[in-house]
Amino acid sequence: MKHIIEAFSAVVCIALAAFVSMAILTAGSDVIAAKEYKADVIAEIENSNFNQEVIDACTAQAAAAGYRLEIRNCTYDPYNDINTAEVILTYRYELPLLGISVESSTRGVAR
Repeated sequence: MKHIIEAFSAVVCIALAAFVSMAILTAGSDVIAAKEYKADVIAEIENSNFNQEVIDACTAQAAAAGYRLEIRNCTYDPYNDINTAEVILTYRYELPLLGISVESSTRGVAR
């Protein structure tokens, strides 16, 4: 009887470890997807030469994908010759099995 309980406990522990590991891997892939999305948005803004319609479309697409996108225009040149924009993408980092849900953000600069 003792061996049955030990074996059952080991199986339960292994199953729990597998579920937690899968949840961590899924959360990690969500973070990678958000960072890749931010890089795509930066490339799209740069390729459009900071076109406001493209920026609005990127913001709408991010909202549809479940992200919050904020684009802040920055000018560091007194003659307004150099356009840059700070891109802030906010996403949710979730581990539902552990009850963790955190809002996080990633930043980049479009030049």
